[in-house]
Amino acid sequence: MGLAVACGTLLGGCTVVPDPLPSRPATSVKPPATATSAPMTTAPTTTSPPVVPTSTEASSSAPLDTASFSPAFQELRATLELFSREKREEGASAVLISAKVGLQEWTHAAGVRSRDGRTEVQPGDTFAVGGQLRTMLAVSIAKLVEEGALTLDDTVLTHLPGSVAEGSALTIRQLLGITAALPDMTSAQADALLGRLVERLRGSSLEAVLQGDVFGPLDLESTSLLVPGSTAPDDLVHGYIQVAGETVDVTFPSAPSGVAPGGLVSSIEDISTFYEALLTGRLVEPASLIDMKGAVPANYGLGLDHWDDRCTNGSYFGHAGDIPGYGSVALNSADGNRRLVIFVAYPPRPLLPQPSAISLEMTGVAQVALNSGCRFQFR
Repeated sequence: MGLAVACGTLLGGCTVVPDPLPSRPATSVKPPATATSAPMTTAPTTTSPPVVPTSTEASSSAPLDTASFSPAFQELRATLELFSREKREEGASAVLISAKVGLQEWTHAAGVRSRDGRTEVQPGDTFAVGGQLRTMLAVSIAKLVEEGALTLDDTVLTHLPGSVAEGSALTIRQLLGITAALPDMTSAQADALLGRLVERLRGSSLEAVLQGDVFGPLDLESTSLLVPGSTAPDDLVHGYIQVAGETVDVTFPSAPSGVAPGGLVSSIEDISTFYEALLTGRLVEPASLIDMKGAVPANYGLGLDHWDDRCTNGSYFGHAGDIPGYGSVALNSADGNRRLVIFVAYPPRPLLPQPSAISLEMTGVAQVALNSGCRFQFR
């Protein structure tokens, strides 16, 4: 059984890391070179046979070469390279990874931008990152709380009359929390309500609000919110699903019926920068960050996922993104010293109502790899 499959099997809700941690593969690691969606009911009118990507895997590392990596970081890297190879063999068209432990950094890019082209994917390419939007929305909500425009315990109906059932006691705090606890509401629906709330109180579009709260202050030049009328970046990695046995491109703006178009697109560098800034207090006040992190033993705060950080007996913070054709996960230590971001353009699969199994694998592998980054720290 491959490492990725094993991690997915043992996840138990994405909060437990298999013990003991996996050893490095028997084969040597080559030195670096360079650099929930509802089921679809309608089929597209035109399809074309998929082209199997043939580009070779490329990795880059900075600022250190392989010989300078600690044994722990080499284990982290080997774990992630194995995961990338497995996903590519299963049909993923692209895998992007960025890892940092102290001064050691490594970036990996494998695959192609689209299945009908031959352009190799680059570490700086943009990617549809789905649920990463929830954390950015939480930042904008936190800023409104800091300004006194609302409180987390206000009901949604207080600010958005008619948005939910009359008499609903649903609060903004609950809306920002894990949506599995909300009856009859998906993550996408919760995010849409949060976006409307921000727009109403700011009197501006969500894109403009995020630009002022997050994108602009951090110079996230590869991050944008795609809406009808937007122009998709030229370096946007394409995502695919299966419909009636055919491979269908779901990349904005050509997503077929049944797939919500648009959403947040970003790069692994921008997502890394965002979480580092958030967790080191550059985006919100200390009290807001405490609210976002939530209770220590919890699995989810307000727009922030929690995972088990065995290096500190604390938590990693970040978010997972799982949308048709794409998966992303970002894990960050509380002090910002260790972080890992993984993007995968999924192997084409039929849409299902439950989260993608690959999304769960990504989260498990990310925990295993990042925890391995400190295994030899005290030896």
